[in-house]
Amino acid sequence: MKLLICVSSLNDLKGFLENFSSSLLPNSSFRFLYSTKILHHEIDILETGVGLYQTTYKLTKVLSHQKYHLALKVSFSNTYKEEIAIGSVLNIVNEKPGDFGMMVNNEWKDHYDFNLLGREDEPHIRGGFINLTNAYMNVFAPFKKVVGVTVNHYADKNTFALRKEKYKADCETGDGLGFVYPCLFEKQSFYQLCVVERNLATGEENFNLAKEKKNQTLIDILQKI
Repeated sequence: MKLLICVSSLNDLKGFLENFSSSLLPNSSFRFLYSTKILHHEIDILETGVGLYQTTYKLTKVLSHQKYHLALKVSFSNTYKEEIAIGSVLNIVNEKPGDFGMMVNNEWKDHYDFNLLGREDEPHIRGGFINLTNAYMNVFAPFKKVVGVTVNHYADKNTFALRKEKYKADCETGDGLGFVYPCLFEKQSFYQLCVVERNLATGEENFNLAKEKKNQTLIDILQKI
């Protein structure tokens, strides 16, 4: 199959690439895109960089040039829920803009509240940026389905409750919507997985564990898909 894997940095995939003794061939058209072949899969790896704007631009450029059987993003996240352990792999099926707006009379108002963004506007699905991809479910079914928010400013133990309550969110990422939005517009089948590196409810964090779990998850998926 033709697969697109999106990561913020190629350094995050060191264990994954070493496991398959895989080398990357730079793309002649896009300096942030690399190609390889693993097992029976033809794989493009998109190094998005950090942040919403880089992810949105680079993914849009790639999808306007090439469509894939599946686009897969595996990133890191902070969870808002005490029961979600560090290293858990989450399947974000509903992504929301989490800190786009302003405070009005001590109440957080976002683009929806100001009618600057409509829940029926393309590419919303059922009132949200919802992933309806159901291909390869035998592979992705084990991952807990969650609601995520995309933020420019990560929350801390004093501020995460606002986002958790307003958006009924389980976790936050810094670039999730930059992946989901172009995929929905381009009608590209996708999954967005994130590995929990911080639990804002308990104060626990472990980046090394999350990075190890990220690589192992990708290895498992490639062997099963």
